[in-house]
Order: sequence, then C-alpha cells, then structure tokens
Amino acid sequence: MEKWQNQTEKQMLERIRSSVGRVELPVDSYNEQIMNRIEHLETRGGSKLLKKTLAAASIAVMIGLGTVAAGFISPVWADTLSQLPVFSSIFKHTENPGLKLAAEQGLTTSPNMSVTKDGVTLSVTEVFYDGIQLAIGFERTGVTDERVLAEITNYKTHEFDQSTKGLLGLPVVTLASGEPIGFGSSITGDVKGQPNTLLLELRELHNASALGDEFKVNIRVPVAQIAEPFEFEVTAKKLAEGIINLTPGQGASKDSFHYKVKSLDITPAAMRMIITSEGEVPASPEQTGEYGPTEVFYELVDDAGNVATSGQGYALRKAVQHPIVDSLYNLFPQPPKTITVRPYTFTLDNELKLLLDANGKPMRTYHKDLESTIVIP
Repeated sequence: MEKWQNQTEKQMLERIRSSVGRVELPVDSYNEQIMNRIEHLETRGGSKLLKKTLAAASIAVMIGLGTVAAGFISPVWADTLSQLPVFSSIFKHTENPGLKLAAEQGLTTSPNMSVTKDGVTLSVTEVFYDGIQLAIGFERTGVTDERVLAEITNYKTHEFDQSTKGLLGLPVVTLASGEPIGFGSSITGDVKGQPNTLLLELRELHNASALGDEFKVNIRVPVAQIAEPFEFEVTAKKLAEGIINLTPGQGASKDSFHYKVKSLDITPAAMRMIITSEGEVPASPEQTGEYGPTEVFYELVDDAGNVATSGQGYALRKAVQHPIVDSLYNLFPQPPKTITVRPYTFTLDNELKLLLDANGKPMRTYHKDLESTIVIP
C-alpha cells in the first residue's frame, strides 16, 4: 500500500473517494455524508493541515456513525483507518471538568444528525443529560471562518451579527411540545482546541423529574445569511447509573437565621445542592461598623477533607438574604461517604469592596455552629 505522505492532497482525496465508494455501509446516506466532507476539504485549497489529519477529517463521519466494524470493511481499509488520527469528543475539550469526565468515561450519546443549507452543514455530534444539566455539541462545516458563534448583539432578542455567512446565533432548545426547557444558567461558545465546534450547556435544570429518563428536544440554530434556522429533533437519555438524589431536609440555625438542604444530587458529571433559608444573615464581631457580611455561601467538604465550592457570585449589598440558593459544585475525587455543609460569608466595606486577606483573596468568615453533615447512602 502506498504511504499517505507520498501523495498530494488531491490524490489523497481521490483515493478516499474511491475507497469509500467500494465500502459496504449499512445505511446508504452515510456515503453521501462522507462525500460531503471530502467536497468540503477540496474547497479549502491551500489548507495547512497535515495530510493525515486531512484524510481523517474526511472519514470522521463514518467513524462517528459506527460503521467501521469488522463486518463492514475490508482488512486493507481497516488498516488504513488505524493509521489515521481520529478527532476526539467535543466534550473532552470543554472547561467543564464533569462533562469532560463523562466524555472520557463514554457516558455521552452521539446522535450524528446533520442538516445542510446553502453550502453550510451543521451537525449535532454529542448529547449528555444527567438530570442536572443538558449539554449539546455541534460541528459546522462549509465555512472557512474559524469563528463559530457570532457576536450576540442583543441577548434578550437573540439578535446576532450576520455580516459573515455561516456564523451561528444562539441555539434555542425546547421540548417536543414547544415549551422551553427551564434552567438556572447556560453557557454557549466555541470549544477551545476543537475548530468549527460549538458547545451548549443548560445547567440547574428546572423540574427535571417531570422530563423522565428519556425525552425529545427540538433544537433551532439560526445561521448568518441563511434565511431559515437549522432544526433538529434529538432524544436526550438520562444517565442510568451512578446517580444519587437526596432530599435531606436538614440544616442548622443561629439566632434568627435558619437553612435547610432541600436537595442534593450527585452524578458522575456534576453535583448540585438546593438550599432554602430564612432570617437575618449571621455576622461575626468583626463584621460591624463600616464592615458587613455578604450573603451566605455554602462550601461542601467530604469525609476525606476534600473541598468543593460553587461558582455562585455575590450581590453588591450587605447581608443579602436569598430564600433559595441553587448551585453546582465541583466533583469530589471519589464518591463521598458524608458531605459537610459549611456556611460562610465574605465581608464588604462601606464602598462595597470585598475585604481581602494577606494573599489578596477574599476573606471568609465561617460559621461552625451552622455546619451540617449529610450521610451519603
């Protein structure tokens, strides 16, 4: 067999085209998808990609669809594929450590759905749902611009810059009934290290129990200079194992302040705690005069002493009382036997600036008499 490095890009693409045409695939449309990838590569004249990467890109669709199996391809073609690099999961490159871990453990699903309009192809490549968060990965082809998400000019109306064809607006995800999916926070953006990819994360999902273990979602993605949005119907399947859902209803009191842990959910990819509280925010003797406490924050500590914190922000006012706090936390290294809730506050001065310690970090005031330990069954 000839070596890839002895061929020009054009010769290599022709070789791939010819080989794909001879491969027996279980679904006829697979050939068309692979050929579309080859056509896209041919339009990118002057590409600086290594030849092996270029070849791998043109067959990535076939690999992702699971057609590379002993029963479908010849030993010669299998040997060729084994020598080519395969693009990794989009989720493996996200800054969300839990989602990255889920991808590495093979806990995500691959719908492999594609829509092509006016020379632009958009695919839904990965989905992850664990009852806490819904993550969706997209891949775009047919556009030379490295940017994927366009500049959003109005977040309320979802208007975006349409000066460059092929840039994506914000995806809109709804249930099959057309109802929006409720969530506490979301993140949408290009994936670092994975060109032409976009990641959407919907976090702190509302009323997840009503969604069931499997449900369909409709996804609409507007694309610059293309009249109609790209639409997909995707099935989200809840992770089946490694999920702990607790409703402890326990907490602690100090003076008029009281809190309870309404729920604690732990999955292989995320940890979520919802706390209800009432009463006046507790203050230490040092938090008097020009100083005052912020709202109450909650740190989690497992039985091995590992600490998990949330990304909860703070209000620019003293002693703000939040009746409900719904937060995501970093995962512990190992499944915990117990989790201790440690309430604390920061300190604000009269100019509403955080009081810093000697290391320049916000100074925390812990309230040990408000700690509560939850046993994990």
